Amino acid sequence: VRILDTAHATPQPIAPRKSMILGLCLVLGALLGAAFVLVRNALHRGIQSSEQIENLGIPVFATINKSLSAEGAGSKSKAWPILAVTSPVDLAVEAFRSLRTSLHFGMLDAQSKSVLITSAAPEAGKSFTSVNLAVVAAQSGKKVCLIDADLRRGQLRKYFNLKKDTVGLADYLSDKRPLEGVVQPTDIEGLEFIPS
Repeated sequence: VRILDTAHATPQPIAPRKSMILGLCLVLGALLGAAFVLVRNALHRGIQSSEQIENLGIPVFATINKSLSAEGAGSKSKAWPILAVTSPVDLAVEAFRSLRTSLHFGMLDAQSKSVLITSAAPEAGKSFTSVNLAVVAAQSGKKVCLIDADLRRGQLRKYFNLKKDTVGLADYLSDKRPLEGVVQPTDIEGLEFIPS
C-alpha cells in the first residue's frame, strides 16, 4: 500500500446547512409565537367591562374611574394621602359615594353589614378602594372599622401613617392582644382601623 495523494478538506461543510436551518427556525419560531399569542387571547376569559358582569346576571353597584391626582401620590416617608380627604370633589370620590349609596340599599336585608374587597391580582386597587370607601361611609355618619386582612403585604397602614410593627389583626388572631387592643383610632370621625 502506498499513498498517491493526501486528502484536502473544503472550507464549506456539505451538511448541515446552517443558514437554511437558521432561517427555517426563525420562520417557525415567529409562526409559533404568533399562534401562541392568538390562541391565548382567544381563550382569555377575563372581565374587561361592567357590561360583561351585568350579562352574567351580577349587579354592578358602581364603576370607579382612575384618578390621576391619586396616582403616585404615596411616598415612603409620609402617610399616603386619602383621596376622599384631600380631593373630595374628584370624580373618583363621587363614584365612591355612589358605591356607598348602592351598597346601603343593596344590603338593607343582609344579615351581615360587612363588605370584603379583593381582587385576583396584586396592585389592582384594593387598598385605594377600601380606604376611600371606608372614609366616605364614615363621612356619611356610619360607624366604620376598616380591617387590613392582607397578612403578607398589608399596605393600608401607610394611609394612616402607622409603623409596620403596629399591633393588629395578626396579634388578635394569635391571641396576643384583645380586640380592643388592636383597634387604632384615625383622624376621620367614625372610622377605626385594624392594621394587618
